[in-house]
Amino acid sequence: MADTIADRLRSLLASDVYTAKGRLRADDLLIRERVAGSLGLASARLRDLAALWRADRVPPSTRESPFPPAEVMAPLRQADRLGKDIDTVSTSVRGLPLLPEDKVWDRVRRAGLDELLQFDWGLVSESDELAVLLAGASDLAAVDHAGARQRLRRLIELIADRRKYVEVIA
Repeated sequence: MADTIADRLRSLLASDVYTAKGRLRADDLLIRERVAGSLGLASARLRDLAALWRADRVPPSTRESPFPPAEVMAPLRQADRLGKDIDTVSTSVRGLPLLPEDKVWDRVRRAGLDELLQFDWGLVSESDELAVLLAGASDLAAVDHAGARQRLRRLIELIADRRKYVEVIA
């Protein structure tokens, strides 16, 4: 009996494509990419603001003053730390464990899909809010670092809670 094209594609990719099981995995990956994309926008905006700050406010080095004033460099250091933290959270989101394709997915479909949706909704909304927060800053001095840190803490908590939940249902 000849295999269908879908069966050949499934065996070639070693994945369930065009099935309900494969759809759940695709949705999970789509959420991760959406969150990582929003975090990438936030990080890029922060880098743009830092570049503008450097160009506008950091004086060139001279023999008399080889180092820029500390008060000019402080926002750049804060932005650098915040950018690194955003990139770390983005990496954590991309590294979230995928649920195995065995009985776990069946249990998730029956019982835990709503909880996973809540975690994913939280990840998407917090990352989008962080991107909006940084997009609204007119320059580096206007960045709400406390608000951005709060969003990052919430994202870290959601990631940890989602990891624990996946371990429990696995």
